[in-house]
Amino acid sequence: SFAQPIVLVPLLAVLITRCLVPIEYAIRAKYRLPVPTKQENLTAGGSYPDFLPSITATYGSHGFPLMLSPTNVSRIHTIDDFVQWVELHKSWLLDKLAIHGGLLFRGFGSALVSNPANFERLAFTIEPNLETEYLGTSSRSAVAGTKAVHTSSDYTGWRIIPSHLEMSFKDVFPQRIFFYAQDPNDGKGGETPLVDFRQVLRDLKHSHSGIVERFQQGKITYIRKYHDLDEGPCYNYFIHKDWQSMFQTNNATLAGQTAESNGFEWSFEKETIASDGSKSYRGTMSLINTRPPSRIHPSTGDEIWSNHMNVLHADSIPAEFAFAAQHLQSWKYVAIYYFFEIAVWLQSLLAGGKAEIGHHTTHSNGIEMDAKDVEVIKQTVWKNTILYQHQKDDVALLDNYRVGHGRQPYIGIRRILTAWH
Repeated sequence: SFAQPIVLVPLLAVLITRCLVPIEYAIRAKYRLPVPTKQENLTAGGSYPDFLPSITATYGSHGFPLMLSPTNVSRIHTIDDFVQWVELHKSWLLDKLAIHGGLLFRGFGSALVSNPANFERLAFTIEPNLETEYLGTSSRSAVAGTKAVHTSSDYTGWRIIPSHLEMSFKDVFPQRIFFYAQDPNDGKGGETPLVDFRQVLRDLKHSHSGIVERFQQGKITYIRKYHDLDEGPCYNYFIHKDWQSMFQTNNATLAGQTAESNGFEWSFEKETIASDGSKSYRGTMSLINTRPPSRIHPSTGDEIWSNHMNVLHADSIPAEFAFAAQHLQSWKYVAIYYFFEIAVWLQSLLAGGKAEIGHHTTHSNGIEMDAKDVEVIKQTVWKNTILYQHQKDDVALLDNYRVGHGRQPYIGIRRILTAWH
């Protein structure tokens, strides 16, 4: 309701500045890109020339992901051939995944991974114990005819998904995640940002050790709110989905029990106590949990900046639109950026704080994170980001303990599927 009167403010600002300054200078200085982003050339870094017959393996200047492509003499013609090849060389593939943080299978042809079922078969070959429960923050749908495949996101194209390690706000989160480009978008945008969160922590320790110390001492408290589907549509952009979809039940008590088993404190907007003392719950569901900002990689021993602050902090939303406006050179996203700058400020004012508007992160003592710390962290994430555009039938496998992913906004049709373990 508050959005309609204030939307004219950023639009007017954009119209005034459009003919006067470059896009970079229409953005507030704190959100200007630290380095220009561009499509990653996955053959610019290096290769494994003595790899295996019929396959080339090359990587970009950042060292990830490792792209695997067939040569002209490839004998891999069907999904059966592909799965057999993966099974035969699984040890090699996982060794290289540990080095590069990501594998990208490209150019094998639509006959191999041409549908969700074949994608799932390939994923099960590498990870026999794919998970089916999704307690993440995006809106996703299970894909019919599969056991463990979901859409990567059901958000409309203009929305941004900031880079993150999948479900890293949980005590136990996925080790690896797969993506399948069933229908990559043909238009501008829609790239998948990939972020080396190991290097993010190294850069923060080198140049901003005080931030790391403050976060290690204060930790990160995640505050997430989920709409009650029975109350009708939710028009609050800062609440991403309903708790019924999250927990696959309309029973609030069961949803709370599942939340508690995953380490979340839970509560509902409305609590009713019956005459027999039993309780029932309805309305918006709140989930709260606290985690350290980093983790030790169980395989490599490296310390990783492993948290969901880049997604869930309320100020992340305008910041990401500012970055997208510069990357895409789009005045549309300059307007959206200013809209959300005002929206975060106004709605937090009306709701009684940023923690009340939807999703947010604070330190464990409830104290707001220093705004400058948040800015520096987001700049460091973008500094360690590469962008790559999906091609038809690409399959990507990421080390979710180290390499994060996200989504840039796009126009048109885009259908990317995912599975994880």
